[in-house]
Amino acid sequence: MCALAGLLTLAATPALAAPYACTVAAFTTFDTDDTAFIAANHRKTYDLAISGDTITLAMHSPDFEPYTATYIVARREMLSTIAQRRDRESVDLLVLPPRPAERIAEDGGFTTTLTVAGSHYANSWLLACTAR
Repeated sequence: MCALAGLLTLAATPALAAPYACTVAAFTTFDTDDTAFIAANHRKTYDLAISGDTITLAMHSPDFEPYTATYIVARREMLSTIAQRRDRESVDLLVLPPRPAERIAEDGGFTTTLTVAGSHYANSWLLACTAR
């Protein structure tokens, strides 16, 4: 019985969460004159964890309050997985490749796009992610 429980735990481990470390490769916003805001967004780093249809994104920054957000996969397509954060009034989307682990094995990393849009702004980060 104990051996069976151990095997089940080992079998379940890969599905629990795939951790990735991400840096900001590019950042875009409507207000291109606010160079301090743009520079601060380039200094952000992210931890990304995928667990089934849930993606957790933790932001770290010397300039902004850190946060952790949960995104739910809304759609899986041939080239992209699209996840949405549903606990805010803005539209928050995370778009990543359908199989990040394969991209890391083949290319050493993958890119992900994080977009946050409201009625008067749109910010988008291109994240370069690698295995943790």
